[in-house]
Amino acid sequence: MNKLKFIFLSIFGFVFFLMPFNLHGEKKIAISHIVNFITGNMFDLFISFTVLCAWIVLIATVLFIFYSSKNEFINSVFKTSPLNIVLRVGGSFLYLMVINNWFENYGFSSVILDANTGGLMAGEGGLLTTLYITFFVGIMALPLLTHFGAVEFIGILLGSVVEKLFKVPGYSTIDAIASFVGDGTIGIVVTDTQYQRGYYNKREAYIIATSFSIVGIAFASAVAEELGFAHIFPIFYGSIALVTVILAFITSRMPLKKFPPTYYEGVRPNKIEIPKDKTVLQHAYESAIKQAEDVNAGEVLVQSFKSIINIYVGFLPVIMMVGTLGLVVAEYTEFFNIISAPLVFFYTLIGYSKEVATMMAPASVSGFADMYLPSLFISESVSEASRFFIGVLAFTQLVFMSETGMVLVKSKIGLNFWDVIKVFIFRTALSLPILMIITNILSFLDIISF
Repeated sequence: MNKLKFIFLSIFGFVFFLMPFNLHGEKKIAISHIVNFITGNMFDLFISFTVLCAWIVLIATVLFIFYSSKNEFINSVFKTSPLNIVLRVGGSFLYLMVINNWFENYGFSSVILDANTGGLMAGEGGLLTTLYITFFVGIMALPLLTHFGAVEFIGILLGSVVEKLFKVPGYSTIDAIASFVGDGTIGIVVTDTQYQRGYYNKREAYIIATSFSIVGIAFASAVAEELGFAHIFPIFYGSIALVTVILAFITSRMPLKKFPPTYYEGVRPNKIEIPKDKTVLQHAYESAIKQAEDVNAGEVLVQSFKSIINIYVGFLPVIMMVGTLGLVVAEYTEFFNIISAPLVFFYTLIGYSKEVATMMAPASVSGFADMYLPSLFISESVSEASRFFIGVLAFTQLVFMSETGMVLVKSKIGLNFWDVIKVFIFRTALSLPILMIITNILSFLDIISF
């Protein structure tokens, strides 16, 4: 029975997340078809649900400044830092403002209600409309990949390869896969925890946290849908994985003097070895079966619901706030255009039109604020290649201050704000030439068009 749980549920998970199929003439992965069904058949009801969510977040966030619940989980959801209080309340308010057209008769509101700012974030065709559905469906289905042995099997099987390629312990593959199929912040938190437990030294923890912890499949599918690449999602996500692997290979061979191979203070090194009487394949398979046996479906379901609540409360309002303000800055100021001016020359040099290059340049640097901003900036581009390029770049940059950047700074690994900026610049600079090659190959194969 446990063998069947591991094999069939894991295969179903990979099919659900990674295999596009035709439905009503559209070739997309399952999540994208579900998004289309809900927005096409029950849009008004769904928007009413999101409005209720926004009101709950807004009221509860303010209430929990002064109040504490006896329930630990409720406290963990609604009690937060002063910065996050501002972002959550502001994001919820802006969402309600756009959906309900609040203050539409006042001149100042036009900046937020503009179809190119708040209108891109909320309402029909808005990013958050897609994200509300994608996160719910994706997180509920994610245990198929993470809880029934697939992570353990692949992680142990590829362990020795990872050790040779990236100079980190083989079992770190599990952290990497958890990030790929789950969430980048989860990967960073897991790595930080393992560092404090002695499984990684400081250098290894830095490499893993800044190279493997990308935003996962559920998030990527939402961006692919936004940019029109749901029909080639495996290629889109495969490109993200390929660039990430190349950058990890390079990062692992850098001096990294600030991050020496020393262990967390007061902790003894902790190593996991494959039993001498078993082959790697045997150990991988047995570990996967044991994981499938140990998992409690009811607990997994409850944990998935908790993850959805955390994202609805702590992440989506932040995206709304940062995304809207970022788009306002992009639409009404020259900030992103000024700091990204050299990139316009680079993009025209590699074959994009001046008009498209002008859209790509600010999108390339806006990801430091939030990883969704680049996709929003480029979503209207007529060039598929430019949308693909920027969509993948937004993931391979890894650091965005609305989430992963802050988690890195707060970790015990030792990164400060300047270190995070350097990671962003380094990953952006190295991603550009690699993505130039990938997009040209895909264009040559007629998979995307310039």
